[in-house]
This record gives sequence, structure tokens and C-alpha cells, in this order.
Amino acid sequence: MYGILDTYVGYTNAGGKGAQTAMQSGGLSASRVGIRGSEDLGGGIHATFDLENGILTNSGAATDPTLAFSRNAWVGLGSQYGEVRLGRQNSTLLLMHGKFDAFSGGTYGSFLHNASTFAFRYDNMITYWSPNVAGFTFSAGVSLGGKTSPHDALNAYVGSIEYQRGPLYLGVSHAEQNGANGEINTKTTFAGGSYQFGAMTWYFGYYRGNNLGSNTATNVEGKYHSVYELSAGYRFTPALRVVGGVGYAQDSSGQQNNAGEVSLGAFYSLSKRTLLYGTVERLVNRHGATYALMANGPITPNTPARGEGVTGAQIGIQHSF
Repeated sequence: MYGILDTYVGYTNAGGKGAQTAMQSGGLSASRVGIRGSEDLGGGIHATFDLENGILTNSGAATDPTLAFSRNAWVGLGSQYGEVRLGRQNSTLLLMHGKFDAFSGGTYGSFLHNASTFAFRYDNMITYWSPNVAGFTFSAGVSLGGKTSPHDALNAYVGSIEYQRGPLYLGVSHAEQNGANGEINTKTTFAGGSYQFGAMTWYFGYYRGNNLGSNTATNVEGKYHSVYELSAGYRFTPALRVVGGVGYAQDSSGQQNNAGEVSLGAFYSLSKRTLLYGTVERLVNRHGATYALMANGPITPNTPARGEGVTGAQIGIQHSF
């Protein structure tokens, strides 16, 4: 059994909407409780499973009360040649994008997360995860849309490749989802990497997608936009890490709904399982853009009026078990 309990108090002041202070769940990481395990079947083969449900630590409610396990519900078989998993699973885009960001793809400070729109996980998914070969790993998967006609309506296809060697990490992931008529009309790509040099680690993250404002359950196509983020973290002591980042979102629809963000943050480990964190940030929207500060848990953000900005700050605690 395992889990993450993450609760924070956040302040946002959104142009045209005003100030808001609230306690929320999932600032750095979404809160969850899960059960996972494996069984040795002999001959180098093992069975694996993961059942994981999202929770809201500020209220005790389930993230999605309609599901018994809203985050993961899969079973698989693995060997020295890799692992195949079947069931509801996290998208490789969700698993990877936090590695491109000093804020780990969470908190108000992660512009890469605030300005990107993608499916976090898929039902009816079949995935393959490769072993590590000379620093390279890759994954590939298909999510079956479950529609009778056409047979590939709402199917999603995802894949990733990563390279890790010493201080260098590089990765790219891509997903495409068919529309209700079976045609591909939403595409999402993350790419980036990190490099550690002594106590300093530099990060670069890139996102491009055409599902801005879309509903992935019905697959409504939006307009392409790109997000760029450069961030860094410096470890002053084994317990204290200070981070900062700048990001820019470029609208490719011709409407120039661009945005940018500057963020600072600090993370302090009380132990190997308990972490305190805090961030301050300023997000600026242009023209009709309405990007907001999202954090990592499911919240209703304090979304500014069109073209207005948001100032934010938060302080939180995370415990893992």
C-alpha cells in the first residue's frame, strides 16, 4: 500500500475577478492512495498490478466519486524483455512532462503544466514498456475508444522515448486521439530534458497541442499552441532546494492569445517522506488568453478575464508513504 497526501493554502489575484484564498489538495502532486504488487511466476516472468484512487485531502472526498479507482486500474506481465499492461493507466505524457520542469510539473510555478492541455490517463489501454538498453527506454500504447462505429472512434495512440545517462536526461512523448468519426483531430507532444551540474540542475520543456479548451471525452478539436519553459533548481543543502523558471505560450491560431509566467519556489525536506514547499509567481495573458494557475490537484482555478494576468503564492506540505 502506498500514497501521497498533499495539501496547500493558495492565494491568487486574477485580473477582472479579484483575490481568492483557499485550502486545496494536490499542490505539488495529486493526492492518492493505492495498492500495487507483483508475483514471481517463474522463468523470469512476473505478474504486476496497480489500483490507485485520487483523493482530496482538504475535504476527504474522492477525486472522482463515480470511479472506484480513478487514477490506475491495470494488470500486466513483465520479463527481461519489458512489460505489457492492460487497463486504465496514466498517459506517458503525464508521467514525463514533470521531468522537464524544476517544479516537477506541479505547483502554481509550473507554467509547462498551467498552459498545456492533455489527457492525464486513458481507459481500455494496452501499453508496452521496454527495458533499459544503453540508457534508452521507450513505451507504446493504444487506448480503445469503445465505440461500435467506426471501430477506431475515440481511440488514442501514445508513445515515448527517453534517454538517461549520468547528469543528462532527454525525452519526448506524443499522443493522438481519433474523433467520433474515426479521424485523428487532436495531437499532443511534450519534449525536453535536464542536465545536472554540481548542485545546479537546468531544465527545458516544450509542449505543442491542438486541443486547447477541448473535451477529450468527446474529442473536440481546438487550436494549436506551443509552450516553452526554462527553469533551474539549486540545492543549497541536502534538505533545501530553491527553484525558478520562466515560460512563454505562443498561440498559433493567428489570434495572438499569448501568455508568459515568472516563478520562484523552495522545497524543504523534513525527512525522506515529508516535504514543505512554497512558490510565488506572476502569469501575464495577452489579447484573449485566459491561462490560470492550476497546481496539480483537481480545482476550479481563479481564471482571469480575457487578456488579464494572475499573481499567486502558495505554501504546502506533502507526505508520502
